[in-house]
Amino acid sequence: MLVSICMCTYKRDSLEKTLDSVVTQKLPEGYELEVVVVDNDVEESGRAACEAYQQKSLSVPVRYFTNSVRNLSEVRNSTMEHAQGQLLAFIDDDEWASDDQWLSKMIATMEKHQADIIFGPVVVHYPVGSPEWIVDGDMFGKDSHPHESRQKKGATSNALMKALWVKEKAFRFDPYFGKSGGEDTDFFHRIYKAGGRLVYDATATVEETVEPHRLNFEYIKKQNIRIGQTHYSYLWSKQSGIAFIKTGLFVFAQIGGYGLLALLNLPFGKKRYLRWYVLFLRNVEKLKTAITGSRNTVELYGNG
Repeated sequence: MLVSICMCTYKRDSLEKTLDSVVTQKLPEGYELEVVVVDNDVEESGRAACEAYQQKSLSVPVRYFTNSVRNLSEVRNSTMEHAQGQLLAFIDDDEWASDDQWLSKMIATMEKHQADIIFGPVVVHYPVGSPEWIVDGDMFGKDSHPHESRQKKGATSNALMKALWVKEKAFRFDPYFGKSGGEDTDFFHRIYKAGGRLVYDATATVEETVEPHRLNFEYIKKQNIRIGQTHYSYLWSKQSGIAFIKTGLFVFAQIGGYGLLALLNLPFGKKRYLRWYVLFLRNVEKLKTAITGSRNTVELYGNG
């Protein structure tokens, strides 16, 4: 069985490190690997790294393509369309697999649970000189879940899925989220709603180092506003009746609770109160979007 690693890239010096970590994966007997890279840079800055890698390991093809449309969803869809595997794996171009068993662990969990999609943890590192309040507050930390727990959504930062959802059932990333981000949350949640079985493997880790330009409050604020808008777009807006009202009441409760916690922690500095403030901000944005009915307004991608 062929596993296709689907990777988007855009002007990332870390691409070669990512490739090094994935082509050295040791797969179970009967599995083979290919890497599909789609470059969103019109100058094709990722081409040299991909073509040079072919000289290092001909046993794992690294196939390079381009898509200049400035929409992350469109680029992700390109990776899946070029992929030939029965399984599709996702990792970001600024990440690396923690060990050479990353994919094997996910495959084993997929087989054990007869799952359609497996998600894994992302270990976040902060560069030297990062603001103390960001590091101590772990402002870029990712959600984690119990091992082998069932999920309703996930992210392309660390995932393995059965390609039949793309090839036979025609699921695609929605271009609506292509500049704001959140396209992966929407994509995997739609598969869940269609009956897909999503499982979390806490042992199959990848790692990343936060980019310096993100280490500031303005970026963190924009990111959390986007999360709130995405939540409304992929979940709350699609509910009706009692379910819509229940979600609204829960959002109101979170606004009050997180707002109070932010105020109580204000005297203890940024690393304490901002953790609660950004959660308050997310839920305010959910409510604001529900009231105004506005589309996602934050653009984190496609502007470079």
